[in-house]
Amino acid sequence: MSGESHFIEFSRPFIEATKNVFKTMAFTSLETQKPIIKSDSISRGDVSAVLGLSGEMEKNGTRCQYKAMLVISFPYETYFQIASAMLGETYTSYVPDIHDLGGEIVNMVMGNAKRDLKTMGYTSNMAIPSMIEGKNHSIKYPSGTNVVLIPFNSNHGPIFMELCYIESE
Repeated sequence: MSGESHFIEFSRPFIEATKNVFKTMAFTSLETQKPIIKSDSISRGDVSAVLGLSGEMEKNGTRCQYKAMLVISFPYETYFQIASAMLGETYTSYVPDIHDLGGEIVNMVMGNAKRDLKTMGYTSNMAIPSMIEGKNHSIKYPSGTNVVLIPFNSNHGPIFMELCYIESE
């Protein structure tokens, strides 16, 4: 199996986990849109939660190392509505109270996806999530990776997942 086909397999648990987390924590269903390969490093959202992960993948007796990055980005308005739904208060601006919320969401998504990844032969070590905020911010991905952008629609507004994956011996 090539790195590209591993990537497709690797991405499925993240899509399902994202849908599950938003349904249970933000009370919204996500509708997956057509994934695209990103050609730039500019985030599609104004608030991004970034989580690096690495580990080992074993398939048919073959082992390799991998590195990946999971990013979930929100336009401001979507972020405020998600924060309002999750925290039970109304937010209309980016305030310290909601700064870490994206990091909590990406942690929940990773925790949820990790179970499925384990059954597929992946071990996962994750970094501490970081938050980036501001219009047209850039996200630095590991060199040599393709970044897949998976847009979602929700009744709180659009949400964007970006995922990259690279294998090494």
